[in-house]
Amino acid sequence: MEAVKKIERLRDFMKARGLKCALVFTSDEHGSEYIDGYYKLREYLTGFTGSAGTLMVTEDEAGLWTDGRYFIQAGSQLEGSGIELHKMGEPSVKDIYDYIKDLAGSAGSGYKIGVDLKLVTRGTYDRLMKISRDTGCIIEDTDPAREVWPDRPELTHNPLYLLPESITGCSTHEKLAGIREKLDEYGADALIISELSDVMWTFNVRGSDILYNPVAISYGYVDRDEARLYVYKESVSDEVSGALLKEGVRVLPYDDFDRDAAAIKDVKILCDHTSLNAHVCNIIMGNEMINRPSCDYIRKHIKNEAECELARKWHIEDGLAVTRFILRIKDEVRKSHEEGRSISEYDAAMMLDEMRYEIQGNKGLSFDTISAYAANGAIVHYSPDREGGAALKPEGFLLVDSGGQYEGATTDITRTIALGPLSEEMKRDYTLVLKGMLDLADAVFLEGTRGENLDILARRPIWEQCMDYRHGTGHGVGAMLNVHEGPQAFRFKINKDVNQPPLAPGMITSDEPGLYLEGKYGIRIENLLLCVEKESNEWGNFYGFETLTMVPYERDAILTGMLTDRQKEILNDYNERIFKLYEGRLNEEERVRLRDITLPYQRKQAV
Repeated sequence: MEAVKKIERLRDFMKARGLKCALVFTSDEHGSEYIDGYYKLREYLTGFTGSAGTLMVTEDEAGLWTDGRYFIQAGSQLEGSGIELHKMGEPSVKDIYDYIKDLAGSAGSGYKIGVDLKLVTRGTYDRLMKISRDTGCIIEDTDPAREVWPDRPELTHNPLYLLPESITGCSTHEKLAGIREKLDEYGADALIISELSDVMWTFNVRGSDILYNPVAISYGYVDRDEARLYVYKESVSDEVSGALLKEGVRVLPYDDFDRDAAAIKDVKILCDHTSLNAHVCNIIMGNEMINRPSCDYIRKHIKNEAECELARKWHIEDGLAVTRFILRIKDEVRKSHEEGRSISEYDAAMMLDEMRYEIQGNKGLSFDTISAYAANGAIVHYSPDREGGAALKPEGFLLVDSGGQYEGATTDITRTIALGPLSEEMKRDYTLVLKGMLDLADAVFLEGTRGENLDILARRPIWEQCMDYRHGTGHGVGAMLNVHEGPQAFRFKINKDVNQPPLAPGMITSDEPGLYLEGKYGIRIENLLLCVEKESNEWGNFYGFETLTMVPYERDAILTGMLTDRQKEILNDYNERIFKLYEGRLNEEERVRLRDITLPYQRKQAV
């Protein structure tokens, strides 16, 4: 297998430098979740294509740590590679840091571990250095990609573009003023902005250096007197530079950042150790660093009024395309079966992608469309390929998770589509997932409530059947930015290393419970929720959610006897809203079919 040869090449690199262990993280120089192909060394070495995972290689073993979203996928892609899969979070699986600590401890002092410090955040570096202090091992800065990856792709540099205030709802000048107020509040002299979407939000610009993420490889620097944007010079036009200069921002070459950072002396620097890499931290080591989560001073997770209105607008447009897709794919699968031809998962994904591209104002996809039929639906982040995608049949479930980028908004929606007859087990499981999704969306809660407090609402119907899903229930979503945006989330496991602020009006968060039966099928239903004010009274400020996503559920998969009257009421209100939104924009056949699947559910008769 190719991965075996690549791992041996890495071991040759290690031996030449006296390394006993090498760690390859899935990251770029800005702590990004999704990264440019230039940084995908872990994928190159292992063949595992998931977006999360850490590779550890020693003289005689190799292991990959990844989370529950990728257990099935990683198990398949690592087969025959000699790389052991470590399923993070499972009771019998050691945390990678504990595993390394045991290795280094048993080897004695002087055990050398190679890490590319540009691709490790300060938070991760601190954990490694604690292992070094405890065991006497040495953490050595190395860059194996230069020697073990001969056909490494070039780093992407695409044009940077400005967003008008009609989309951002706030000028760059106003955002910088707010950041400077935070410098005063925290007693800092300057701020280094390292997370890419934070940089884009602050300077009201967007790029396309990372596939599906409208960001540019960049740094930001703000002090009381000036603001700087460091970006590759080939990405910036004179027009963009001139417009930013009028807002008080100097545009400088990206490669100048390290030099300018080294020139900072006797300054209190505000920064976020979850995205600032260890290499930069070592450069500015002589200054006092004030580590605070970027959400404390860069408020992109709280959408303003203009951003909320754009989110509503584009979710309607996006929802219409997805609704039409659902009607069309059912027809196509039925017809292809009758005519003896084949339509695949990949074909379905391309069909939906094209329908999105046709929307005026669409700026592309927000992630690679997941189109997973039957057993493939149990692979949480499955992605079909052109040649190997499963053929669709007029039976069972097709899980489609997709999203788009628009002028001011980002969408993310999952629907599990019934292509034909379903078993009672499938209907039961679909209804369990739907119940949890509806219950979370219906929550009313006091100010100060966090996502961890509400996650149980989505999981309860599933937990009551002693079942579960191995991913969070929801993540934040950007405004024409990353589809996965912190800091808020719905999840039941409390991570002390992750800052979870209280839910607040203006936050957009996904609501996506699921069930995955390996070898059989997967079910996930996802809407995006906007946190809104409900009522203020003597008890406090109460918040709730407005559902942004406007696409009908799978009526043929719902066991109505399992629904409460309140859940039926929510469904009826939602369905009627969808029908009124779209009836005038569909042809007659589509309109009749939409009416059929959005008819009201009957509530139970009072005795």
